[in-house]
Amino acid sequence: MTETPAPRLSIAEIMNPRSVAVIGGSEDLRKFGARVLNNTIKGGFPGRIVPVNPKRDTVFGLTAVPKVSALDEPVDVAVIAVPRALVLDQLRDCAASGVGCCVLITAGFTETGEEGARLQEEINAVARTAGMRLIGPNCLGLINTHARLIMNSSPSMELTGHEPGGIGFISQSGALMATVYNRGVCDGARFSSTVSVGNQADLELADFMEWMADDPATRVITLYVEGFKNPGRFVAAAKRCRDAGKPVLMVKAGRSEEGARVAMSHTASLAGSWRVLQAVCRDAGVIPVDDTVAMMQTAEMFSRHGHPRGDGILVMSGSGGAAAITSDLFADRGLRLAAFSAQTRTALEEIYEPVQLGNPLDIGATRAKDFVSVDDSGLSLAAADPDVSANLLVIATAPQLTKSTEILARSGKATGKPTVVVFVPGNASDEGRRIVRDMGVLGYETIDEALRVLQGWMTPTGADAEPVRPHDLPDDEPFAGLADGMVDEHRVKQVLARYGVPVTRETPAANLDEAVSAAEAIGYPVVLKGFGPDLVHKSGEGAVALNLADRAALETAWQAMTERLGARLNGCLVAEMADGIEEVILGIKHDDQFGPMVLVGLGGVLAEIIDDVVLLPAPVAPESVKALMEGLRLWPAFDGARGRPKLDVAAIADAAARLSWLAIDAGERLRELDINPLIVRASGQGAIAVDARARLES
Repeated sequence: MTETPAPRLSIAEIMNPRSVAVIGGSEDLRKFGARVLNNTIKGGFPGRIVPVNPKRDTVFGLTAVPKVSALDEPVDVAVIAVPRALVLDQLRDCAASGVGCCVLITAGFTETGEEGARLQEEINAVARTAGMRLIGPNCLGLINTHARLIMNSSPSMELTGHEPGGIGFISQSGALMATVYNRGVCDGARFSSTVSVGNQADLELADFMEWMADDPATRVITLYVEGFKNPGRFVAAAKRCRDAGKPVLMVKAGRSEEGARVAMSHTASLAGSWRVLQAVCRDAGVIPVDDTVAMMQTAEMFSRHGHPRGDGILVMSGSGGAAAITSDLFADRGLRLAAFSAQTRTALEEIYEPVQLGNPLDIGATRAKDFVSVDDSGLSLAAADPDVSANLLVIATAPQLTKSTEILARSGKATGKPTVVVFVPGNASDEGRRIVRDMGVLGYETIDEALRVLQGWMTPTGADAEPVRPHDLPDDEPFAGLADGMVDEHRVKQVLARYGVPVTRETPAANLDEAVSAAEAIGYPVVLKGFGPDLVHKSGEGAVALNLADRAALETAWQAMTERLGARLNGCLVAEMADGIEEVILGIKHDDQFGPMVLVGLGGVLAEIIDDVVLLPAPVAPESVKALMEGLRLWPAFDGARGRPKLDVAAIADAAARLSWLAIDAGERLRELDINPLIVRASGQGAIAVDARARLES
């Protein structure tokens, strides 16, 4: 078997080429090749640029060649922008000529169906055999501002500035790549590099994430994603970026059913479960963002200011109303107003009336009530407070508006703490907008826009506690010897018990005599639970009888259940009657992209209606489970609200962690497992699995 040769170029060399060729380069700017060539030339690329056009001797004043193989020495990167029918021949010529990487602008491959997919595999095989890398097909090209490489087919590149910055952007949509780049630059974002990966025939999202993690020019990574070619590599690459101290922000298409259909038709990518992806992103340190504008605004905040050093925010405004609105929106965004220390309050009392001293600071409420003399109204004093990590200036109409804006922005910048400005007025603030922009301070048009950026910037991205496998777990396959399909409750509980999850004492009974014997061995009161191949939601089908206090109650319940269910009833479990305070659901769901996920939330018969759960990729550490549970809407129910006893959250977290290792050991065959309910007792008194079910699938 012939070994695949090593790649001719690394991604770092592809993104910093010495020479490029544009196959299909012409002077007709209606065509992709012409625009790529024009943008590459006008971008100021210092290396060799070769137009490839068999009908022209020169293109845009550069000497052209009929094909790449006519060159004396190979180029590093060749852009192919010709009709689909010509791509394969051009690619073979590049492969034979020693080209390191081809960027396939041409569309019409996997995204169009079986014939396109077959052709894409053929071009990939040609490149792979030669050790030549591919970007695309169906892409728009790439940009490296630090290398002055604007090798992109969008006409918007001529209208967009290319000042080097720290944002890396990887997009699965070509047109959106150029759109986001143009809008981002207009909004003040500065990019290090951008890549349109298209169909990802060879090089994919994770390849460029890995490179950006190591690229010294890139400080933050942004993604537009429609689907994952290799989900495991994406997660590993995201963690690599996180460990390098580089935030990753992502807009994911396909969150809704309709969105998933559009994404599939666009790049032949399958959209996965949004809730699962959110959990995976949180674990890997990726920040999901709703739209691309917010993503780039937040990315520039990271690029300029790095990670936040706290979560307290100072708000100042010339309008008490605007300040009040801002305060109301803080809670909606999960943001926190900084709390002034006694020392800060004392210093500010020289400027503000004591009854109006607080955060937000209303500039109109100063003691002086002087709108002629303009200063920073105590901004420098307030921002010096240790609890202040960022300054938010909300500009409203006022006398000497432009001068006041300039002084506040300059003072905020001088504090050394990140400062953002919101311009609430319309054209009355135009000069202030220009001054703030020229000063290098970030400005926004609405309060919500600014808070959205601060919320994204302050999203925690640190690694969770490292899961450690408990020493008392078994080392064999949990469900070995069991057939595919639903696994009965008793067998699931036997597996759970082996993994250290407390379960009720119970015995299966095929008839009433066996049930009586089991109940006497366990001790009354007991529970009677019917089982059969189609008894899934037992409570709703009358297959559960609780708190049977003696033999007579047991016999009555057995008879009633037998009459009600008939042939559907194969027998009953006789189990101890467990008591506790609250019902919790623990679960495993195997996701086809990201593997086993652990679910924790309030349970019982209303689990799906309540829908207040956390999801974590397996395996998990108990500490991570507890930390996420504190973010549940109904966390107060766990934490002793209204005089209730605090629940044994440690027992819940331990059971979830053990369940996660069971999922790892069972692998893909365990499609789902529910413990519902896990009866939880008061803090320190434990929890016990009362009901469980699982489904296996080979």
